Amino acid sequence: MDNVWISWNENKKHPYKNSFEPTTELEICEIVKIAEKVRMIGTGKSSADIIAGTDTIISYEKFNQILSVDKENFTVSVQPGIRLKKLLQELEKNEMAFPALPDIDDITVGGAVATGTHGTGKIAQSLSEYIKRCKIVNAKGEVEIIDKNDDRFNAVKVSIGLLGIFTEITFQCIPRKVMNIIERPMKDTEWLSTYKTMLKENDFLRILWLPHTDNGYVITGNYIAEENRINEKSGPWYYKYRRSLSKYLYGKAIAKPSRIALSNKIIQKLFFSNKQQKFGSLYDATVTKSRGSTLELAEWTVAIDRFDELFVEMKKELDSKSNNAYAHIPMDIRFMKSESGWLANGHGKDIVTVGCVSRNAENADNYEAFELVEEIFLKYDGRPHWAKRFQIGEEILFTLYPKWSEFIELRRKMDPDGKFLNEYLEGIFK
Repeated sequence: MDNVWISWNENKKHPYKNSFEPTTELEICEIVKIAEKVRMIGTGKSSADIIAGTDTIISYEKFNQILSVDKENFTVSVQPGIRLKKLLQELEKNEMAFPALPDIDDITVGGAVATGTHGTGKIAQSLSEYIKRCKIVNAKGEVEIIDKNDDRFNAVKVSIGLLGIFTEITFQCIPRKVMNIIERPMKDTEWLSTYKTMLKENDFLRILWLPHTDNGYVITGNYIAEENRINEKSGPWYYKYRRSLSKYLYGKAIAKPSRIALSNKIIQKLFFSNKQQKFGSLYDATVTKSRGSTLELAEWTVAIDRFDELFVEMKKELDSKSNNAYAHIPMDIRFMKSESGWLANGHGKDIVTVGCVSRNAENADNYEAFELVEEIFLKYDGRPHWAKRFQIGEEILFTLYPKWSEFIELRRKMDPDGKFLNEYLEGIFK
C-alpha cells in the first residue's frame, strides 16, 4: 500500500489501498458492498485513532449538501459531509438554530454526531441528541432509515461509525435567538462555589480553567430581546497573539515541563485577566471560527454531583510540583444535560466535561497531564470523549456505560464481519 492517510496534527498515519470521494448515496452503497474493511473520513480532527486504518477509506468531502430546510417545523436535512460552519450559516439565514453548539465549526456534521460532540449550558446536549431521523448504509451496502420509532435509534445516534455510514441526517432545530455574553476572570474558590447557581441563572456557561494560577475565566450568556443588547467590549489589541505566544512558551517548556507553570501565569495575566462583552446568536458569540495551530486533546466527563470532589483532587495534583503533569491552559469546563444515546457521555445523567489540551501535538505521547487526568476521572466513573485521547479499553468502558453490552450485541448483529472496524476500534468493540 503506497498511499498514506495522515491526520490533521500528523500524529496518526495509516496506509490504504482505495480512497473514494462519492457524491451520491448509491455510490456509497456500491463501495461498501465490495469493501472488506472501510471507514469514513471527515476533517480528520479526532485525537483518537477512529478514522482511518482500513484498506478502503471514503471521504465525506464531496458529500456535503443541504437537502431541505423546513422553516415552519424548524427542521433541516443534510448530507453528513457538510461542514458545521456551512450548516450553521444556512440556519442563521433561515432564523433557525441548534439549542447548543460545539466550540468550533470546522468539522463535519457526520463526524460530530457520531462521536457525541457537544455544547454547553443550562439545557445543552450533544448534536446527536437533536437528530430526528437519519439514513445509514449498513454493512451489506443497503440503505436503512432510522427514526425515533426504531429500537436502534438511540444506539445509532452516537455510534462512531460502527453501525453504518450516515448518508442523511435530519435535525430538530429551534428559532434563532440572540444573547448577551459576558467573560471575566474569577478565582477558583469563587467559581467552584457558585457554578451551579450560574448554571441555573444563565442559558450559557463555560469555564476556562487555568492551572497554576488559582484562576478561571468564566463565560456566561443569556438570551434577550434585540433591543436589550449590551455594549460590546473587546480585549486588548494583543489578544490575537495568544495562540502563537502559547505555542512558543509551551515549545520552550518541552525539555523542562515545570516551566509550564510560569508560562501559564504569563498567559493568564496577558489574556485571561480582562472583562469582555459580546452580543449575537449562539453561533456568532460562542463558536471559534478557526483553529490555526495543531493540538492534541483529551476530554473526560463526570456526573455533576461528583465534580466538586473531582476538581479539588485534579487541581491539587496538576498544581503539584511532585510530578511532571503540568497542564497547558485553558482547560475547558462545560455542562450538559442527560442524554438518551447509548454511548453518549451524558447517557442517564447530567454531566460536567473537562477538556485537557497539549499545544505541542508532536510531543503528546510525553505529555503527562493526559495520563494523570485520565487516572483521576476514572476514580469518579468518568467517561472519555470518543474523538479525544484515552487509554482505557473495553474492560473498563463496559463498567461506565449501562447499555454497553446491548451496543456490542447490536454491532455484531448489524456488522458480523467487522467491516466498519479498524485495528484501534477492534481493541474496544470487537
